[in-house]
Formats: sequence, C-alpha cells, structure tokens
Amino acid sequence: MKYLIIGAGGTGGCIGGYLADRGKDVTLVARGEHLKAIKENGLVVHSTRRDNIHLKNVKAFSSAEVVDKFDVIFVCVKGYSLHDTIPTIIKASHEKTLVIPILNTLRAGEKLEKALPGITVLDGCIYISAYISAPGEITQGIKIFRVVFGPRENSKVDRALLQKIQEDLIESGIDGVLSDDISRDIFKKFTFTSACASTGAYFDIMAGKMQKEGKYRETFVSLLQELQKIANGLCIQLDCDLIEESLNILAGLALDTTASMQKDMKAGTKSEKEELIFDVVDIAEKYGIDVPNYYKIAKYFGYDRT
Repeated sequence: MKYLIIGAGGTGGCIGGYLADRGKDVTLVARGEHLKAIKENGLVVHSTRRDNIHLKNVKAFSSAEVVDKFDVIFVCVKGYSLHDTIPTIIKASHEKTLVIPILNTLRAGEKLEKALPGITVLDGCIYISAYISAPGEITQGIKIFRVVFGPRENSKVDRALLQKIQEDLIESGIDGVLSDDISRDIFKKFTFTSACASTGAYFDIMAGKMQKEGKYRETFVSLLQELQKIANGLCIQLDCDLIEESLNILAGLALDTTASMQKDMKAGTKSEKEELIFDVVDIAEKYGIDVPNYYKIAKYFGYDRT
C-alpha cells in the first residue's frame, strides 16, 4: 500500500511518521520551512506512546512536486484548506485510490465526494494531541492516538482494502478503528473538539480551567447538550453518553492544552471557526433546533449569514 499524507502537521506528521517508521511506503506533502527542514534533516516525532521517531530519509514534497499515484490518501489539513487539496488528490489518484479526510469538521467527506467524482472518498476522524513544535518536528501531547475511518453511506468499498489499512495502522502503533457507522463516530469526535475549542476560545482559557467546576466547565457541558439535541434532530444514534465521554477526554488533557483553532485565532491567522462553530449554528437553524450558547459564541466571533 502506498500512502500519501497531505498535510504533515500534528495530525498528518504523526500518522505518516508512525507508518513510515514501521516500513510502510509513505510520502508526505508539506510546505514552507517545515518542508525544507524535513527534506534536509528528516522528520522527528516526539512521541508519548513509544520511543521518539527520527526518519532521516522520509519522502516529502510540496503539492506541486507530487507525481506518483497512491493507494491511500490521508487528507490532514485545516478545514479552510480542504478545497486547496483537490488538485493534488486528483493527480495522485488511480481508479482504486481511497481518500480519507481527517479533519475537525462534519462535512469534509461530503465536500470531497462532490468535488472528486470517480474517486472513492471515505470519512474519518482522529483522537490525538500533536503540533509542529519546530520546523521538521512534531510533538505529541497525550498518549491517545486513534484513527477512526470507514465508508460513507451507500458507498461500496472493498473491505479487504479497509482491513489492510487498519492492519497497517495497528502494526505502526496507532489504534486503527474500522467503523461500522462513520457518521456517528465523526459526530461523536466533533462534539468534543467543537465544544472544547469553542469554550477555550470564547473565554481565552486552557483545558485546566475547564477541568474544574465552575462557569467554564458549565459552558463546555451546555455546548455538549446542544450538540446532543442536534444529534437527535439528525437521527444520529450515539453509542455513548456524550457528556460523560467528553468529560473523560477533557480530564486526560494536559492543563495547558489549547485547541488549534484557539491558537490560530490568537495569532490572527485563519482559523476553523466556520467548521467548529458556525456550521453548528447553520445545522441547528436548518433543523429548527435551539442552540443559544453556540449562537452567542458564534455571534461573538463574527457569525453573520445575512
């Protein structure tokens, strides 16, 4: 299996790094100083699950330099950059290529499927805390590293290929999960990411403040309750107590953890507020669901669909 990882940041760098370190055929797509450092010195992953990884000869290119065809393409970019990956996916795909978006959004698979007729698009999500700590270096924050993926509704995919991807992930030290209901699993992951990032950004706080009883934690829980209402409205059958599971994940974060959306907003760069906050309000309005806390936060960050 030939893997292409589009986006070699915290998510893609860890997926690609772990796979390549176990001898899988991996090519990374990166940019800027990060790409330059990887080409010159290799990729370093400071891992919390195993010994640190230093791949001295990993294959890394800019999107313009990609010329090969790949069996599996992991798309690991921010939501606002999803459209920019389409030309690379098209030229890197053959008739049996599987594309797996790993983004903090509910609609990545849907958007790619519409833009890539004739290419099989799956859906996926990830549980990880990782970031670019220096050009050519990725640092993991917690031991959780789980990639969940599966076919979109009504799509036909060779199950043997899906199982091969799962096996490669597991052999590489990643908890690879082949989902029997990927829409459910993406929504479940999205709820934590959205509620945590929204609360953190609105109050400008780190995870440690949300872990304690008080208004920050109460806001986090209220957003989860609104997302539960949306799940009910969309007839998504969750297989867990959404609030309990999200609080358990929150409890496992380092005290100084902040979501990437929050970091981007403080830096004044593009952020995923459209995908993580505004889309929730749009979906709620479409289905007549009351989400006052999400609406308040969305308005604070400039939400306006008029």
